Formats: sequence, structure tokens, C-alpha cells
Amino acid sequence: MTALTPHDIPLLITSPNTSSERRITPTWTLSVLKAKLEPITGIAPSAQKLTLRLPGQADVAIEAADEDAVMVGQWALGRGAEIRVTSTSPTPLLTTPLSSIEKYTMPPPTYAALPTSVLAYKKAHQIGRFDPTASESQERKISQMWAEIEQRGLHPTTRITLPPTHHRRGRIAYIGPVPSLPGGGPWIGIELDEPVGKNDGAVGGERYFTCGRNRGVFVRAGRVDVEVEGEGEGGEGDGEGKWEEI
Repeated sequence: MTALTPHDIPLLITSPNTSSERRITPTWTLSVLKAKLEPITGIAPSAQKLTLRLPGQADVAIEAADEDAVMVGQWALGRGAEIRVTSTSPTPLLTTPLSSIEKYTMPPPTYAALPTSVLAYKKAHQIGRFDPTASESQERKISQMWAEIEQRGLHPTTRITLPPTHHRRGRIAYIGPVPSLPGGGPWIGIELDEPVGKNDGAVGGERYFTCGRNRGVFVRAGRVDVEVEGEGEGGEGDGEGKWEEI
């Protein structure tokens, strides 16, 4: 038996169909532990048989006459330990992989006819593609994006920093549409000074500029600050809602 401690202990929890690391609080009672193991293993507390496995030691049954009065810290819980959960129920557990079970897929016409679906709500409230002014709004948004680029004087070779920390610096290598990225309109392709980006100037199978591995990144114009010569950490960011980065 080990001394009780309030600190959580990471243990490996295994069952015939599951295996995962979980943090166990030694002051839990045995009944509490079993209740928490049910959604993990799919085995009801009344049917659980717990076995403690320690490297180089014989298996130890975790059991008690009064499960509400015994704390699990009374067993030698520690790093490297495993609690094996099996079922005493005569009904066998599901052993068929979920991926092999045929799932029901509602035909699109059936879903479209449902009066209380998300699709029906969008149609009724003219949201998204059902908004008759969506195309006009998108065109206006794209025009505003290009206007922002022009007003801020952004062009290839412009030196920039990326907020909020401004620790990432580089130069603009591309300005224009990137069809594989969401939202449409112009994206700013940046070649970073250090390999702290996400690509090498190519995205969606298309190359827009060339740079070293992980030195490329695509952002919206509002995501960049122009680097002022002699300025230390740059200015503040341009507000929320502009932090999308690819």
C-alpha cells in the first residue's frame, strides 16, 4: 500500500477495445473511478473487473467489499502502471470495428424536404448561398480588400512584420488570388526571414512564389504591418477577425 496523495497520477487505462492515458486522482473512491471508466471503456460499473498491472510485478485485483469507502490511492498507483478493465457480464462486448459498420446516409432530396433542418433554416432566413445579395456582397468585400492593399502601399518586396508579437519578419513575395484558399479575393504571400511559416510558396498544388521550406505563409492584408526602418517591434495589430493564416 502507498501513502495517499492528492496529486493526479497518469495511468494507462486499457480494455478489450480501448487504450488511453488518463489522469487518476488517488482520493477518488473505487465507485467513483468505475463511474469515470464507463464512458472510456463502455463497460458498466457493475460489470467492471479492474486489474492493476505494474512492470515486473504480479497483477493485483482492484476490488473492495465497500467501493464507496475505499480510495484508489490505497493501491500502488504510479508512473508506468496500467489499469486493465474487463467485463464480468455474460453479454459479449462489441468487437466489430466501427469503421466496418454500415451507417445510414440520408438521401439529399429527403434532407432537403425536412422542414426543421439547418438547410431549411438557411433557406427561410436567406443565409449564405440563399442570400440574393450574396454575390454583390462578396464582390464589394473583394473590392475593399484590393483597396486596402493599395491604400497601405503593399507591393512585392515590401518588408513586413506579423502581429501580434512582430517577431516574424519577411518580405511580400506575392499579391493576388489563391483559388484553393477560402473567401476569394487577394492573399498576401510572404517569404519569412526564418523557417517559422507553413509552406514553401506553394499551396493547393500551385506555386505562387519560391522560398525555403517553412519560410512561406499566406495571410490577408490586414494581418501584416509594414516594417518601418529603424522600428523595433513594429506597431499594433489591425484588430480582430483578420488573423487567418495559411
